[in-house]
Amino acid sequence: MQYTIVPLKTIGILGGMSTEATREYYQLINAGVQALKGEHNGAELIIYSVNFQNIERLIRTRQWEAAGDYLAQKAKQLEAGGAEYLFLATNTLHIVRDAITSAISIPFIDIFEVAARAVQQQGLRKVGLLGTYPVMTDVFYQQAYQAHNISVLTPSESEKREIDRIIFDEMCHHQFLPASKQYFIDTVGRLRDQGAEGVILGCTEIKMLVNQADFSDFPVFDTTTLHCEKAVRLCVGIDDS
Repeated sequence: MQYTIVPLKTIGILGGMSTEATREYYQLINAGVQALKGEHNGAELIIYSVNFQNIERLIRTRQWEAAGDYLAQKAKQLEAGGAEYLFLATNTLHIVRDAITSAISIPFIDIFEVAARAVQQQGLRKVGLLGTYPVMTDVFYQQAYQAHNISVLTPSESEKREIDRIIFDEMCHHQFLPASKQYFIDTVGRLRDQGAEGVILGCTEIKMLVNQADFSDFPVFDTTTLHCEKAVRLCVGIDDS
């Protein structure tokens, strides 16, 4: 009997920001497809993993135009390789999404839209936002959620600095320390005291340090998982938006 190829859409992942996050995307998307399709099914993926050294320097120096040019070229290569949807596996670099979308013709799946939809589905309007220092300070990220009628609360200046340090100096180097986990938990508690109805984990590495299990009665919106769930639906053809 002739075997019939299982039809799946090809997901393009622009990753390497960091390798920890990109590994999560690979594992979560494949696991999601297998859960839906069964047997030995896995996702059709094309991954372009960039040199994180370049990204880290561009973020630190806020050279967004250079970052946009750099990532736009990589996105074009993913499209040329056969990707049908593009996922940028980082929250921070979504600040250059316009440069990327203008360089490609395939759909760009915006992480903010995916996260905002999850927040709205729970009827929330004010949430805490954790991420790199730019994510917690630059007006671009606040406006990205305000566009969906969601206001965000961010930690104090000292907390922002420490969270950014933990992300770059620890998590991006595969270190997930108990003391840092507790720091995140305490910070979320203070955001809750200030009126946050939930918290967005607005950095793709944070889910490996804290997750919903650490906040039993407080909604946690993990952008990595939500983004990957969207990729799974697109890959198997049950979501075409």
